[in-house]
Formats: sequence, C-alpha cells, structure tokens
Amino acid sequence: MPKTKLQNGNDFSGQKFYVGLDVHKKSWAVTIRSLGIEVSHFSQDPGAERLDAYLQREFPGGDYYSAYEAGFCGTEAHGQLCKLGIKNIIVHAADIPTTDKQKKNKTDLHDSRALADHLERGNLKGIYVLNQDQQELRSLFRMTESKVIDVTRANNRLKSFLMYYSIKLPETISKNEFLSGKALAWLNIELGSSPGTFTLQQYIEELKYQRKQLFQITKSLRLQIQSLHKETYTNLLTVPGIGAITAMGLLVEIADFSRFEAPDKYASFLGLCPWEDSSGPVIKTKGVQPRCNGHLRPLLVEASWKAIAKSRSLFAYYSKHANKSGKKAIIKVARKLAMIAKGCHKRTALQRRLFKE
Repeated sequence: MPKTKLQNGNDFSGQKFYVGLDVHKKSWAVTIRSLGIEVSHFSQDPGAERLDAYLQREFPGGDYYSAYEAGFCGTEAHGQLCKLGIKNIIVHAADIPTTDKQKKNKTDLHDSRALADHLERGNLKGIYVLNQDQQELRSLFRMTESKVIDVTRANNRLKSFLMYYSIKLPETISKNEFLSGKALAWLNIELGSSPGTFTLQQYIEELKYQRKQLFQITKSLRLQIQSLHKETYTNLLTVPGIGAITAMGLLVEIADFSRFEAPDKYASFLGLCPWEDSSGPVIKTKGVQPRCNGHLRPLLVEASWKAIAKSRSLFAYYSKHANKSGKKAIIKVARKLAMIAKGCHKRTALQRRLFKE
C-alpha cells in the first residue's frame, strides 16, 4: 500500500516504543505503546523480521523495546530481535503483575497488552539468557536426568515382573535395589511358556539399553565439561560432598557465577532461602521458597548429606542448627556448599587472570 504525503514525513527519532509480544507457534500477538498510548495492536505470522519491518515502516527512527514470556519457544526469537536492534527481554510468567480481572479474562490480546503496558512502566525484569552453546550443553545435562528416570523405571518394571512370578535372586548375586550385571546374566532363564520367557528377556534388554544410553550420555557430557570448564570442574570436585554430577550441573545450569551480584540472589536462584509471609508485627517463615532451579537444589541437598559425613567443619555447622530442625539445618549446609562452589569458580577466574599477566 503506497504511503501518503503525511506518512512520508513521519520521523520518530529518539522516541521509545514498547512492544508486548504473546508468542505462539503459528502467530504472534503484538501490542505497541508509546508516550502512554497504545498506538497499534495486531496479529502476525511468527518472525522477528516481520515485526521489525512493521516498526521501521510505521515508526521509523524510533527506539524499540520488546518483551515476551519464557516458554516452549525458547530464546531463538530473542536472539533474532536483538540482532535487528530491538532491545528484547524474556520475562518469567510469574513476574508479570496480573489483576484478578486479567486472570479471569485471559486472551492473547490481553497478554500482549499487559506486557507492553508493564514494559513501558518499567515493571518487568528479564531473565538471564544463556548463549546458544550453553543452552545446548544444558539440554545434554538435563537429558541425563531424564535418562536416570528411564533406567529406574526399567529396573522397577523388571523387579515387578520377578515379584509377580515369585522369581527370587540368590543373595550372593544381588542384594541391592538396582539389579546388577550378574543378576541380569543369572536371569537368562526360561519360564513355563515361551511368551513368559520372551517378556522376561524384553524387560532385561530394555534395562540394558537404558543403562547403555545413560553411560554414553554421561560420558559425552563429562568430555564437554572437561573441554570447556576443566579448571573449575576440577576445583569443584575437591569440595566435600560435590561429585561429578553435581559439579557438572552447577557449571551447566549457572554458566557464569559472576552474574549474581549478591549472595542472596544466588541463594534465591537455587531456592536455598526462606519463604516469608509477614504482615505487620507477625512474621511467618514457610521454609524454602518453591520457586527455584529444580535441577540444582535436589543435587545440592543430596551433596550436603554426603558433605557432613566427610567434612568435620560442615558437620559442626550442621550440628549447630540441627537442634531446631534437621531439615532446615541441611538447607543451611546446602547454601554454604553452594557458596563454596561459587568461590571455586571465582578462584579459577583469578588463577586465569594471574596466568595471563
């Protein structure tokens, strides 16, 4: 559509435009605000280039800011928007202020309007976005967690089958919850019928396959970590209680420890700080906050139980707080362990700086 003479004279140099995006697989709902006024709202096909072309055509010379919720679409749109000069942030859905009316009348239009409005007011803060390589490494780590679940499920299915048919393993072969290689070799037996024997062998092969997959994934992850973060990884393994999986998890999920300005922000990310619900003189503490990195907190808590058995100083710290509550005490140990891990990263960075000098 050709521009009119009035449109040809438009110049928005230096004017700020705030774009709220409700990103979906097949469409983007877009709301644009400037100077406290909603100047445009429309739906478009997915793509940062289409949005940029519209902004350049309708509001040439402006400074563009955008935001969308973190979700299944990942960070590809964020990268494309930033490359085009649109200052984009990705926002945690729980951090978007929402009224009761908005909760009960939720549409793509309302979501994009709310994002644009709060972005203009300065109420939104973006999450930390890992680079593409780090995200892919994180996906590999999280695959190990999924594979552990698959191995456990296959192991339990086989044990359930054995229990149902009263097949008991000799105590000299297997006493553990997880079936060993010797136990699987012993189970190379025939049942009363060919269907039963075939079913048993399939359960065994499934368990072997899942364990092989877990081994290969873990090996690949360890090689990548040692290639990219060898010094920090080695230093983390010297911390009592922190093993290979916990060390790799910290390096992959956090990536850059220096992005946390204060210890409280670091502890909040890990979910190792109290959840407070206070009103006036009444102060209520409801334990650890539910919002956290769900991949790291369980690892750190498990590592803390091992740490107090290895380190006398950490056991003394645990004992100091265990009289009130053992659960709260182990969370305190986990927080201290996390701070030690952060110190290892800082020490590695300092060693690299000194080596360069």
